[in-house]
Amino acid sequence: MRILFVCTGNTCRSPMAEALFETKVRESDVIEVQSAGIHKFKGFPVSPHAITVLAEYGIKYDRAPQEINPELIEWADLVLTMTKFHKYIAIALFPEIFNKTFTLKEFVGNQNSLNISDPVGKSLSTYRQCAQEIDSAINLLQHKLQIVSETSFSSFIFPTPQPLPPAISLLRWLIRLARLRNNTRH
Repeated sequence: MRILFVCTGNTCRSPMAEALFETKVRESDVIEVQSAGIHKFKGFPVSPHAITVLAEYGIKYDRAPQEINPELIEWADLVLTMTKFHKYIAIALFPEIFNKTFTLKEFVGNQNSLNISDPVGKSLSTYRQCAQEIDSAINLLQHKLQIVSETSFSSFIFPTPQPLPPAISLLRWLIRLARLRNNTRH
């Protein structure tokens, strides 16, 4: 199973989710993990605080941020976003992923909040709290997938995605318009 974690710029939450989960499933030969951002901000590396927190977990992270793209979408069997907003944008960009895209917390069954809090621009302790929040959800994900892998990933039935808001068609239109404007400027 190939899992893609998605956040805003692939500089904080999704790299932490990727690294934490990859460490837990390192021995698995059936799970692959990557991360991406809805948008890649030129010149922005992975947050030093995220790298520090991962180091505290014993993880060395040295990948560069990447933007979600058609190749990653095709590669992924499961797309797990950090927030509902990321989920909606990802689906607006790639409508074909609707049935395989969930917030991380939605997928693992946490209904209290579907969003992982955003640490960007905040203190190291906030990044630690964010990593703990991600790690808790990752533990549930690992447990859920471990049960599935004992049978077969091919027989895994994804949960029913939550309905999209009515504004998603407007969002798709705005994204197309923005792409058009960007293409005419170059």
